Order: sequence, then C-alpha cells, then structure tokens
Amino acid sequence: MKTIIVLNSKGGVGKSSITRHLAVAAEQENPGKVIICDTDPQGTLADWWNIRESETPAFATLKVSEFAAKKDLLASKFKYIFLDTAAADARQYATLLKAVDYILIPVVPSPDDIRSLAKITLPVVKKSRKRFGFVLSRARAGTQLLAPTIAALSQDSAVCISIIQQRESYAKSAYDGSTVLEDEPNGKGAQEIRSLWTFVKTRLNEKSDEGYR
Repeated sequence: MKTIIVLNSKGGVGKSSITRHLAVAAEQENPGKVIICDTDPQGTLADWWNIRESETPAFATLKVSEFAAKKDLLASKFKYIFLDTAAADARQYATLLKAVDYILIPVVPSPDDIRSLAKITLPVVKKSRKRFGFVLSRARAGTQLLAPTIAALSQDSAVCISIIQQRESYAKSAYDGSTVLEDEPNGKGAQEIRSLWTFVKTRLNEKSDEGYR
C-alpha cells in the first residue's frame, strides 16, 4: 500500500480537486484498489463523492487521529490511499505525516503563497522527514510568475513538470461528481493530471525519472 497526502495550510490551492483527480487516475490503472480519505471537516470530497455515479474510487471520511488505527485495515484492501486535508495549520497533521509515503504540495504561483508555504507548511513537512514534492496549481496561462515560483520551490524539492492550469473543465466536472479524466479524457486537463500521476509514481519509486522538473 502507498499513501499519498495532498497538503498545504493555505486554502484555495486546489487540494480537493487534485486529490480526487489523482485518485481517479490511479483507479483507472488499478480498478478497485484505490480509496480517497477526506480529513477536512468541510467535507468537500464527501460532497463530491456522494453525487458521483461511480462507486470507485472508494471513499471514507477519516479523522486525523483515526488514521494510525485504521491504516492496517486499509492496507489489506487497497493499493493506494489518497488523503485530502483541510486549510488549517499543518502542525495538526504532523503525526499523520510520519505514516504516509509521499506528500504532494499544491502551490498557486504567487509571492503570497510562497511566503505562506515557507512559514507554515514546509517546516512541518521537513520535520516529518518524508519525501515530498510540489505541483503548481490554478496557474493562469502565460503568467510571468511561473518561472520565479518554480525556481523558489526547486530549492527544497522536485516540482512536477505538469502545471495544473485554471481551467473551467475542472470546476464543471465537480458538478456531477466526475473528473476531467472521465468527461474529457483527451483534453488538456486530463493530460495534466496523467502527467502529475506519473510524477507521483516516480516519487514512490514505481516508475522511471519521467515527470521531474
């Protein structure tokens, strides 16, 4: 079993969208072997899953304090566990981070987001001593902020070559509990997600180095 957590203390960076899209990408390769766990009291993923036609990936609402006790049971049933997190102080996830395999940090390309990351999220992530990496999220095409953001993040870890752009298709797919992988499988959004999933698998030592920046 591999556990991937999508974490950033700052809100509005696309954690829930990225979590469900990655889970569907993994499910398409591993039918019946993927579960999404929502640790956010807002229940964004729960709301999405409850209107979803497909019953896969599997879903569970999970308190942060419950993961250690339920990890072995989940491991017996699933190959991949994806954990969505709240826009809250990352320190509340400090213990849970020690039990995961990989931490994916979505970052909106802006100076404010970089400063927030450095103050609140990164110190907790580094203290966990777990592998982590970044993906640029909700980026606008042609913005001049991409290059300096990538340069800043690259000082700490790998940055995915796939940039998750601000696309209406991501929001539209959420209306009926779907994803761009299912609604527009040949679209640019789906290509972004598949590239991100390749990057994550690389960091889990399951693929070659394709996907690194």
